[in-house]
Amino acid sequence: MRTTFSLFLLVLTGLMCAIHVHADVAYDEPVFHDIRVNTIDSFVDLIEPDDPDVVKLARQFKTFEEAYAFVSQKIRFVPYVPPGPVRETLKHGVGSCLGKAVLLCSLYRAMGIGQEDVRVVVGIVVTEGGLADHVWVDLEKDGRCLQQDPSGMLGQFGFYDFPGNRYVNRFVMKEIFCFNETQFAIISQLNRMRR
Repeated sequence: MRTTFSLFLLVLTGLMCAIHVHADVAYDEPVFHDIRVNTIDSFVDLIEPDDPDVVKLARQFKTFEEAYAFVSQKIRFVPYVPPGPVRETLKHGVGSCLGKAVLLCSLYRAMGIGQEDVRVVVGIVVTEGGLADHVWVDLEKDGRCLQQDPSGMLGQFGFYDFPGNRYVNRFVMKEIFCFNETQFAIISQLNRMRR
């Protein structure tokens, strides 16, 4: 009886060790969180006012309002399409909020807006479903700032719908950074890429 009990304890201890070892292997915590790292250049390089397709399209528009309407209405919003060359956004007719914003910024630049007067802004917006990363465009035109969202993610908006900070005041929880094809800045109230 004693031998049987000892044998039982030995088998039970072996099983416990095997389960413990297996549990350690199955539930190890990762030592490094695998995140995607984007460099400043990877954002700045998205804006391509000299791309031949952008230049050709920009020549078709008589006004900046027409360019905005094209990106807002003709490029379909697909949230998870990775931003690539603006040529790809045009070719496939789809773009994420970032893809649509960099296309619009590229068109404005190709149409003659100075680089200091247009930027793509990345931030966090409040939606019905909660907080979300989002991208929009700040345009300074005729002495005033227009915040523009051509994505359609938060609604369909017109060219002049958000003068000043009205877009930020209505939707944005936090602006994070902004860029154009030559500059990148972390956003604070004191740092809006102005000279």
